[in-house]
Amino acid sequence: MDTQREVKHMSTGSQEPFLLTLRQREVLMLLSRRQKWTVGEIATALGVSAPAATKAVVRLESKGFVSRSENEMDRRRVDVRLTRAATEII
Repeated sequence: MDTQREVKHMSTGSQEPFLLTLRQREVLMLLSRRQKWTVGEIATALGVSAPAATKAVVRLESKGFVSRSENEMDRRRVDVRLTRAATEII
């Protein structure tokens, strides 16, 4: 079974397709439910380890679909948000 799907980067108009794994698509759909999530919350919601969630988030960030920032209340935590490019493909 093919677990990747081509998605065109719409915000830049680039015709270069990005391949998204099933896990990456799950993360994007989860992030669409509210403004920000921590990596730990993503891991818990998907039933995966924190390192597995981090790996998916890092790859999505490199593709321009999510952004990460330090949590305002707890500097040990990282908040993850969808980018405009991600909201355009969801």
